[in-house]
This record gives sequence, C-alpha cells and structure tokens, in this order.
Amino acid sequence: MATARGLSIQTAARVERVLAVKGEAGVSFDDIATTMGVTNTYAAQLCLGQAKLTAGGAKNLASILPGIAPDDLTSMQTEFPMRSFDDEILKEPNVYRTYEAVTHYGEAMKAIINEQCGDGIMSAIDFYCDVGTTTGKQGEKRVVITFNGKFLPFLEQKAEDNTAKSPRE
Repeated sequence: MATARGLSIQTAARVERVLAVKGEAGVSFDDIATTMGVTNTYAAQLCLGQAKLTAGGAKNLASILPGIAPDDLTSMQTEFPMRSFDDEILKEPNVYRTYEAVTHYGEAMKAIINEQCGDGIMSAIDFYCDVGTTTGKQGEKRVVITFNGKFLPFLEQKAEDNTAKSPRE
C-alpha cells in the first residue's frame, strides 16, 4: 500500500519519525548538510525518503540526530527511495513559484545551455541542488537556488555503435 506521494506506509512513517527527531534536535537541513558534507537539498531529500543514505552518511546523520532509531538508519540505507511527487505539491506556493520561474525562464535557459554546451540536456541524476539566501539592494532577503547538473549531449544513434542486437534482426 502506498501514500499519496507514492511512499510505502512504512517509509512515510519513517519520514515522520525522522522529521520529529530533527525537530526535537532543533537542527536545520543546513546543519545536517554541514555535518554530512552534502548539499542542504540532499539532506532534506534523505530525511524525506527521496535519497538513499550511505554507511558513512548514516554515522554522520546519527551524530547530529542522536534520537534517530537504528532501524530507521538501516532502512534509509537498504530501501530504494521513491523519487516521485504528489501532484498536490504543485499547489504549494513555494513549489508553484519555483515551477513558474523554471517554466517562464525555461526557453531562455534552454537556449543558453545549447549555446554554451551544444545540443543536449542537463542531467537530473548527476545533479546538485543547493538553496540559500542573499540580501538584495534594499536589504530584503532573497532566495538563491543553484542547479548544478552534468551536461549530457544528444548522440547520433549510429547502428555500428549500438552494442545490443537489433530486435529487427
């Protein structure tokens, strides 16, 4: 059985427990990221069940979240994450505005990526995302989101380079 986000009921319960421990510890995703040596977005993904924890990461996570259950640390390392989202998240104002910005600037971003890198796409797997803030000219707090993805060029699909047997043969 799955929850709205596609997580199993067990994983959803683990996410609730991990977030409760995080709250009890009074730490931020930035604090977790610094302790673990990862981006703050990745730290959040780990806590939300969207990324797999490594053994080294588990030791670091346990050091900053001392109340985390050993069983939760084990399952975070052994279960494969559900990397999906509930469509309802697009109605959340922060997510919606980020989506709006990417769609509004998307064509320009694509043109610049193609101009600077060639015909291809930015990987969302070999990818880093970090969220922070800066101060604007009038002293206002501003959000900074960095996407750092490997460029993947589109390839000409030459039959001679294909190592799999053709299903047409």
